Parts: sequence; C-alpha cells; structure tokens
Amino acid sequence: MRRYLLSVLMTGMLLGGMLLAPPPAAKAVDLSVITNETRLSFKIVLVGNMDHKEISLLTKRGEALVRRDLLETGYFEILTPPPAVLSQLASEPLDSITAHAVAPMGAEGVVGMQFSLENDGVQLHGVVRDPLNGAILLDKIYRTSGKYALVVHKFVDDILFQFAGIRGVATSRIAFIGRTSHGYDLFTMDFDGENTRRMTFDNVLAFNPAWSHNKHHILYVTYLHGEPQIIDYDLVRGQRHLLFSYPGLNITPTFSPDGKRLAVALSRGRPSQHTQIYLYAFATKHLERLTYSRSNNLSPTFSPSGNALAFVSDRDGHPQIFLMDSDGSNVHRLTFNGSYNVAPAWSPRGDWIAYVCMNDMHRPKICLISPDGTSRVMITQGPGRDDSPSWSPDGRFLVYTRQIRGHSKLAKIWIDGHGREFLGNYSRSVLTPSWSSP
Repeated sequence: MRRYLLSVLMTGMLLGGMLLAPPPAAKAVDLSVITNETRLSFKIVLVGNMDHKEISLLTKRGEALVRRDLLETGYFEILTPPPAVLSQLASEPLDSITAHAVAPMGAEGVVGMQFSLENDGVQLHGVVRDPLNGAILLDKIYRTSGKYALVVHKFVDDILFQFAGIRGVATSRIAFIGRTSHGYDLFTMDFDGENTRRMTFDNVLAFNPAWSHNKHHILYVTYLHGEPQIIDYDLVRGQRHLLFSYPGLNITPTFSPDGKRLAVALSRGRPSQHTQIYLYAFATKHLERLTYSRSNNLSPTFSPSGNALAFVSDRDGHPQIFLMDSDGSNVHRLTFNGSYNVAPAWSPRGDWIAYVCMNDMHRPKICLISPDGTSRVMITQGPGRDDSPSWSPDGRFLVYTRQIRGHSKLAKIWIDGHGREFLGNYSRSVLTPSWSSP
C-alpha cells in the first residue's frame, strides 16, 4: 500500500499523472485578489542608431529584440514618432539625441542603442534620455563574447529598473527535463524560450531541476544508476557528482534563498518507506530531519526569508499542502479545497504559494493561495493538464507545463491569469521547469 501511495503522489505531482480521488468543484475564480499594486505603464520611443551602415542589420535585429523584451515586461508602451522625426533621431550621434522632439507625443523616455562588432564579440551602447529636459537617465556599454541577445537582455533589465525600480528577468534562465529519443535529459533555455541547450545525454528518467541562487549549480533527480538519486551539476566547472544516493527515494530538492541550505525528501531505506523532509547544510554537511509523521512528506519550498517551508503530505489521507518553520516546528495544514493539492512553489515576493489543484472537470490546474490561507484563486483555465509551477525571480510570472493529448509544453503566464504563451520550440514533451534568479 505504501509503495502504491507514494507512486501516485510522485506521478501526480512530478509527471502530471494519476489522481487520488475526484475533487469537489473548484472555487470560483476571483483574479482581483492577485495584486493590489497599480500596473505602471511608461511611454517610450526606440531609436536604433544607424551611423555604422555595415552593422545596420544587427541594429535592426537588436532593436526588435529590445522592443520585444520591453513589451514582455508589461511596463512599457512603445510609441512610433512620425517618419521624419524618427529619421532625424536615428541619424544623430547617440550621445546627443534631441529627445525633446518626441516630448509632445507624451513620451517619457527615448531609448537609443548602437551596436558594434568587436574581435571578441558584440558591444551595445545603450542610452536613455528624458524628453522633457534632455537629461541622461542611463548611459552604459554592454559587451559579450556570445550572442547579441545577452547584451540586449541586460540593457532591458537596466531600463526596467530605471523606470519602475524593479529587477527584471531578462538575464534569467529556465531549466527543464525534456523527452529525448531514448529517455529524458536536462535542458536549459533563456527566459523567453530562446537558446535551448541540452545539458545531459543520459537518456534516463529525470525530473525536478533546481537552480542555486547564483545560477552556478543545478540539482536534479535522475535514475542514472537505477534508483532516484540527486545529482549536483556544477555549471561553472562542467562537472557532475552525486549529492544524495541513499537507499530508497532521493527526490524534490530545493535550495534555500541564500543558497546555504537544501531541503529534500528522502526515504533512506526501501522505496516503499515513507519520504520525510530533511534540511542539509552545505557548509557542515549536516543532515537534519524535519518531519516525523507516518506519511509521505515531499516537495518542500522555502519562503523568501528562508524561515519557513511549504510541503506536500498525505498525513490526512490525501495529498495536501502544509507549512512549517524551517526547524520543523509549527506544522499546520494550508489547503482544504479539494483532495489533491501538490507541487507548491513559494513566490519570491512571499505573498503567494503556487501549486497544482483540480478544477471541476478533474483536470489539474495552477492555483495560488496566500500563506495565511485566506485567499485562493485558480489562474489557469481551458483544456489540458497543468503541472509543476515555478516562479519568475520578480514574482510576476509563472512557468509551468501544459499537457494536451499526451504532449507537454512549457507555458508562461502572468500571475493574474492573463497573457499565457508557450515557450521555446522543443518538439518533445517536457517536465518540471525551474526558473533561475537573474
């Protein structure tokens, strides 16, 4: 019985599979409780300086990417000046753009950019001016030996911070497990779905990648040696080593916000034994057990302060989300709607916990619940099975998997439920995405 129950928990939570029991009808969606902040919108004009004709194509591509990144933030409206004004702006030196020419349009900023090719890569000179007084709001040079998209992403993050005071996500990445011709492997991609890179070539079942806070490591669960074990992939050195390989189950690892600790679910025995939550300190290599119930406890996720954890437990008969302090004390149940609530992910802002719930058609969807349990909303709708939510580092987006007719894709959505889009062009099914820090 224990083996069957744990199998159901893992399959339903990690791979979007079986349900434990038909849930009651989902609570009516009220997206107005998602956020009480005013949605800011800044009007700007983009200028791709064309002084260097030999790189005009790169400038055009770069301007298109800047435009896309800015619109992606949801904070900018890009104005189009009359052709004569735009031509004048594009012909002027970058450091002396007459920004006041677009002030009558209501523009709050003029974004100028100039690309140049160097022996070791690409350089972007980015400038932002105030149209009203001509003041320079941002003037910075970005360099990369890689793709030009890297400097564009950094420029856009700086623009967002200049106008809205918000750290952007344009330099973050998403890890996921992708189906391959013979199994599964670890992949990464940029935040916008571009630049997909295959990281492993093991062709075995794997799931639950987890980024370190500095993006130097990815932990993930793999069946490379026959049983679920946790591997630490050092991205800086390009090396992998086994971190947890106890007999039984080693699953659902997650880093603490400061990167000094790790929460993980271990059975430390036969796979049929219950999994418990453990806390691992990297400095001392000390492993501390946090849960002791005669039930399965797994899928821990830290609060932004690192002082609390949300996790899944079937101690009340069905998988529900519980909270506890990071020392294992003050355990209490958080979810009470339905009999299947799994895969919690705590927002970097601390205001919401995303998780997988059930709608009235018995399909898994993405829900949000406040840590005090007073507010709960379902943010994904429509056909398909939604699973494995992971937060953007600014807490404004979620990436998750949507399975339709047996095929899973990565999807991204604003936390108020609008703007869903599929990410990347990976043709096979994907599992358990994880969004990194910037």
